[in-house]
Amino acid sequence: MPAPRRSPHPSSLCLLLLLACSPWVLAQALPLPGPHAASGGEQTAAPGARHAGAGQATATDAEQAAVAAVLVATLGDRFGESMMELRLDAPLVDIEGPRERVVHGVGYLRFTGEGDDWLAFRYRSRYDPLFGSAGYPEVVLGGDGEADDERFVPNDALLLGDLEARVATELEALPGAGRVFLQLDDISSTQSGERFVRIEAGGLADFGPGGSTSARVDALYDLRAGAWLSIEHVLGPNIRVHDDGATAGP
Repeated sequence: MPAPRRSPHPSSLCLLLLLACSPWVLAQALPLPGPHAASGGEQTAAPGARHAGAGQATATDAEQAAVAAVLVATLGDRFGESMMELRLDAPLVDIEGPRERVVHGVGYLRFTGEGDDWLAFRYRSRYDPLFGSAGYPEVVLGGDGEADDERFVPNDALLLGDLEARVATELEALPGAGRVFLQLDDISSTQSGERFVRIEAGGLADFGPGGSTSARVDALYDLRAGAWLSIEHVLGPNIRVHDDGATAGP
């Protein structure tokens, strides 16, 4: 299977960044996918957006523009030129102080290839009203089985085996790592439409003499293309990689 793409094509990313500079292009003018598109050209807001609670408000144009720009850059870096379009529900802002604002909401990604399948994601980003800038966003793919046309599916043994092998190979590239065995056991698979399968898993990365540590993997597979679109992994803080170097004696 082809390796997942990680670097954006410069021209594609520049085009997306130009679109992201206008929040009305991304958040309002474009119809939302599936049931989110309202009749008469109106857009339905994200759940709760019209009933923001205390300390919460709907994002302003400036906040939407700043967050859209960092989302495009972040997701463009993760998916590269396979990402074609990004759309956002109306985001909310948690106001935690004069310069403490957190913009969050739901968005959708469309990729190259046939079909109109969209992938839902959730995001959070800190916004500084003084400088009008947004920080690096936290992005979680999928909607935990609750997004439009998203459902939990049985785990695919072949996909999991390939995923474990790919992540183990990346871990073996760590300095002094040697042979690595990855065992995933806490696994959840969700499918969006007929195209995307997201695998979220936890397990153990065994570095042999170097010890072992917990590992989390978040991956996205394109069923139509037969390729991984994204593979992200995080190791626990207690990793001990074997050192073949000599130790000093007394």
